[in-house]
Amino acid sequence: VKSVIFQYTVSEALTRYKDDVMKNGLLLKYWSLWGPVQCMTFGVVPVHLRIAFIAVISFFWLIIFSSVTAKGQKERELECSLEDGVSCRIDG
Repeated sequence: VKSVIFQYTVSEALTRYKDDVMKNGLLLKYWSLWGPVQCMTFGVVPVHLRIAFIAVISFFWLIIFSSVTAKGQKERELECSLEDGVSCRIDG
């Protein structure tokens, strides 16, 4: 979805995703958070509190996700500016 909004090519979007997963550990963070959360949700949290519990955890997941993505964006900008000695635009 982000690639459509920012008008990235498919290859650029896949490269960004790959960088987030491989270099920034996004997939590891995802499983580290959501595996235990789902176990707690269906094993410990009362039925009437499950939606609120998931909403609170989702809020913190968005903070983690945004920080990982921003970190990757800063690294790409730094790499790009170092390549030609001036700067470049990754998104077009």
